Amino acid sequence: MSVQPTSETASGWRAPPVVWALVGSIALGFIVFALAPRELQNAIDYAFALIPARFHSDGALRFQHWYEPAGPIFGHAFLHVAWWHAALNAFFLFLTARLPAMRLGAWRFLVLFFASAAGGALAFLALNWNSQDFAIGASGAVCGVFIAYFLALRPTWVQALAEPAIRNQLGAIFFLNVVLMGVAAESGFLPIAWEAHLGGFIGGAIAYVALAPRARWT
Repeated sequence: MSVQPTSETASGWRAPPVVWALVGSIALGFIVFALAPRELQNAIDYAFALIPARFHSDGALRFQHWYEPAGPIFGHAFLHVAWWHAALNAFFLFLTARLPAMRLGAWRFLVLFFASAAGGALAFLALNWNSQDFAIGASGAVCGVFIAYFLALRPTWVQALAEPAIRNQLGAIFFLNVVLMGVAAESGFLPIAWEAHLGGFIGGAIAYVALAPRARWT
């Protein structure tokens, strides 16, 4: 059974400006990075990629200033390893962001997006503590927008989760992006930061529940 969105859903290429702004930022971030000299690319990666060892206070790679961790926690969402990586994240963001963006409004949707990105970052850091492996990409933030989309399919998130069809589709998305991607990553088949997907889902769910308009009693 396919779940149909409410009448608030944008159709075709229509979308709130905040959605286009985020999609454009992902595209622009990739273009700027791709055109930058190698030395600048390395500096950008070091400043904005999620490198768990940089968050270890006793490590050689640790941050030098208190404000520096904000760079990778939020900025990693605008870096991508290849054009197809950026394109996939931009596509799925556009596909799922329109309904929650209309439901929340621009500023609250931005909070949700960045809360999802931060949730993905914190989960990746926690589950790879002190590692020098790094992660980049908007997939954690997009996973948060995914769950916001499903929670926005009905007037309240409680009503959305009460429908088996919505729960089943959301569960399938979670299983694919966390469980299957986790197996693929841990087996060495695909270098996917499934931990960021997990954290993004959690961050997006918490943010949507906190920010969604409350139902009015009549």
